[in-house]
Order: sequence, then structure tokens, then C-alpha cells
Amino acid sequence: MKQIITRKGEINALAAALGVCRKTVGEALMFKTDTDLARRIRRAAIERGGKETEYTN
Repeated sequence: MKQIITRKGEINALAAALGVCRKTVGEALMFKTDTDLARRIRRAAIERGGKETEYTN
């Protein structure tokens, strides 16, 4: 499964910058949602230094 790892505090910063709640950002970064908004959140996270990774449970 994919996820985007960000620095500490970045979820709050992304939520504030995009006008959404932390839960929305977290779900987008964990690829639990695939909407236009989720793709915008992921793009913004990567632009701000986030790294996309693969992981297994």
C-alpha cells in the first residue's frame, strides 16, 4: 500500500493551507480516498517535502 510521509506538523499546515480538516489530509496521505481534493492534498504534500512510500501491513 502507498502512503505519503511528511514532517511533524505538516498535516496541520496542509489542512490550514487547503481549508480542510486534519482527518481529510490524513486519509488522502494514506490513499484511503481518491478524489480531486485528495489528489490536490497529495500533490501539495509532495511539493512541501513529503515522500511517497510503499508499505505492507
